[in-house]
This record gives sequence, C-alpha cells and structure tokens, in this order.
Amino acid sequence: MIKKDMLPAGEQKSGGLVDEIGELKEILREVSKKLTRIEAQVKRGGLSAGSKTSELPAVAVADVEKPANLSTENVLEVYEELRLQAKKGHELEVRQKLSAMSATDLNLMCCELGMPPTSKNPSRKKMFELIIGRIKQSLMLSRHIDRQTL
Repeated sequence: MIKKDMLPAGEQKSGGLVDEIGELKEILREVSKKLTRIEAQVKRGGLSAGSKTSELPAVAVADVEKPANLSTENVLEVYEELRLQAKKGHELEVRQKLSAMSATDLNLMCCELGMPPTSKNPSRKKMFELIIGRIKQSLMLSRHIDRQTL
C-alpha cells in the first residue's frame, strides 16, 4: 500500500514539473523575441548610446579624425630631435612633446619607424609606448656610435 500511495504523489510532482518547464520555455521565448527586437534596433541605429559615453572617448575620436600635422619626410626629423633630447637626458621633455602630438601623427611616426599598428585603431598610449621604446632602443644600440659619421 505504501508503494501505491507514493505513485500518485510522484505523478503529481512530475506533472507539476512538466507544467513549470512549459512556463519557463514560454518565458524564454518572450525574452528571445525581445532580445531580437533590441538587436534589430541597435543594428538600424535606432538607439543612441551617446548619453552613456564619457568625455575622454569623444576627445580621442575627434583627435583621430584630425589631419596629420607631420608629413612622412618630417617624421624622421622629429624622431631624430626627440632621440637627441633623450640622449641629453631630457626624457620628460620627450614625453611631453609626444603627448602633445595628435593620434594621427603618432600613428604615422609608428609606421615610419617600422612599427606597424597592431590593430585598426591603436590607442594613443600603445603608440606612445612604442615610440618611447624605439627611442630607448636606439639610444642603447648607438651609445658608442656617432651617427654623423654614418
């Protein structure tokens, strides 16, 4: 008799679980539909994310779109000036001059120095560190060499 009493109780529990699973599936379908609608709006550009952005990315985007102040010929001259200043021990001035440059100038300098960008839009910090690293590398390699004689 105990087994017979347990069987209907087990069937009731399993029936309740099946109903609960059905309700959960319906909720997931609704969530999926809403998510699909939101994705479609984002793809169409219906939602504006401008209110959530900070001032810094806006400045960085504007900085990237500026035309380059340096030409390809001037880049090596500017690099040589920066290298000579660093050689004299004025690394702080070198860092200040590099930080004052636009992102397009930094990108152009990286490319001219043989350091192609690692991504489509590299960060200013990454380009800055690449150029500083190249200057330090040049100073270490040419410590005892006079470049004018070459």
